[in-house]
Amino acid sequence: MDTPAPGPELTDYAATLRRRWWIIAAAMALGLTIAALALVVVPRTYTATTSVQVRPTGLADLTGERSGRTNGEVNLDTEAQLVASAEVASAALKKLGRVEDITEFRNRVNVSVPPNSSVLDIAYSDSGPELAQRGSTAFASAYLEYRAEQVDQQIDARVTALTSELRQREAALGRASDRADSATGAAQVRAETELGSVQNEITELGKQINPLKALRESLLPGQVITAAVAPDSASSPIPAMWLGSGLLLGLVAGVAAAYLLDRRDSRLRSVGDARRHGAGPVLLDLRATDAAAGILDATSRAGQGFQELAHTLGARLGAGDHVLQVSALSSGSSGAVVAVNLAAALARVDAGVLLVCADPGDATASRLLEAQGPGLTEVLIEGADTNALEQHPVRTPGLRLLSSGQDPDRAAGLLQREVMITTLNKLRGRARYVLVLTAPISERADAHAMAPACDAVLTVVELGRTRREDLTGGLDRLKHIGARMLGTVTVATLHASTPAPREQAPPVRAPKAATGAHDTAESSADLAPQR
Repeated sequence: MDTPAPGPELTDYAATLRRRWWIIAAAMALGLTIAALALVVVPRTYTATTSVQVRPTGLADLTGERSGRTNGEVNLDTEAQLVASAEVASAALKKLGRVEDITEFRNRVNVSVPPNSSVLDIAYSDSGPELAQRGSTAFASAYLEYRAEQVDQQIDARVTALTSELRQREAALGRASDRADSATGAAQVRAETELGSVQNEITELGKQINPLKALRESLLPGQVITAAVAPDSASSPIPAMWLGSGLLLGLVAGVAAAYLLDRRDSRLRSVGDARRHGAGPVLLDLRATDAAAGILDATSRAGQGFQELAHTLGARLGAGDHVLQVSALSSGSSGAVVAVNLAAALARVDAGVLLVCADPGDATASRLLEAQGPGLTEVLIEGADTNALEQHPVRTPGLRLLSSGQDPDRAAGLLQREVMITTLNKLRGRARYVLVLTAPISERADAHAMAPACDAVLTVVELGRTRREDLTGGLDRLKHIGARMLGTVTVATLHASTPAPREQAPPVRAPKAATGAHDTAESSADLAPQR
């Protein structure tokens, strides 16, 4: 049963940010620009604050308000609501002498209560410093007047009720006094007792009325302890907050856009991407700097990686002579770079190696090995002897090369025909390893035509260039024809991965082969497309 491919790792997300950094930077710059423009366009708002100390009235028994945030008998939550009430707002609006919608006017005031205090901070916002100061002062004054009026009304109501009751008790006192004067015996005793009770009630009513009258004369329900002043700077918008918010929103939008764009991009970006989309075992991961270096030094880290790959292939393929096909999955020169370095590594381990360049559109392998002249083209078209056309690059002792030849486009049509299969069968046994470099699978069907004649196929993925559909489609087609897949080599994006142009070399005539072979090649050449 197949094991599900692992999902993206944290390093994959970090790599996405590194690749798409310009999107994030552009989004942050855009967010900062929009915030800066908003600072210029959005109207300024100024806020002035008046601090009012709310004093107890001594009427807690009448109001019964001792819940919430209280200071003695003062419920500050209720008082804060009163400041922003429609009645107080209407009075404040009259003080300002303005005609304005009362609801909009009320929305400009904000009342807060500092902890553990009996203070109301009345903040009012408007389009100018003076307007804000006048508005805050008007609300504070209207609130204090409203509170004083409400307390006066409560005291008057209480005094009126007590005075009415006092009049009734005084009338009852007169009647009780008359009965006490006219009665005798037990009736007189009862009348005198009633008379004393009424006198006590009148005394208690007097004790309640006199303090209330004194309270009304000295009442101070509250006072301004900090008057509002015209603010020097606007309370909104705040440049630091707006610019910071613009940067933050740009960052969020940029990260989201970067990940969205990366998900829509089908190019493989990492070894993990290649594995998740069915690349099979990744035998070697080559960095861009190493790939651009051409033939790697055997002592370098990347060179040792190819040495390890050479030993791995030897163990996987076993003893005997083998034909190994090296095919890139997408356009570019990554296949040639891998084939040349793998051939050099195999040559270093004393294995006879013959590299056959069968890519008519790329001369990178010949350029890296500094080889030119006739080669596979002359073998296919003219029936030239491969022994005579083999070259021995000076830089890589032990490696033999059969280049693509002069004007390889002439033989492009023969790479997918029987004559190419026959040539590969003839080359088998000429070296322990015959490496066949084909054109990229996404460009031509050469790899599929030659794979049945090869013992195994090594594919090359160029990260940043090879697409998911190139990988899955190419591997599926190779597996469909029964090709043995050894694994994949990944190469970081080659910035100069355009196939190398071919140098025009003077025509070199290959030695004439046997008549039968020559006739076969000529008959095959007749089938090749004329260019």
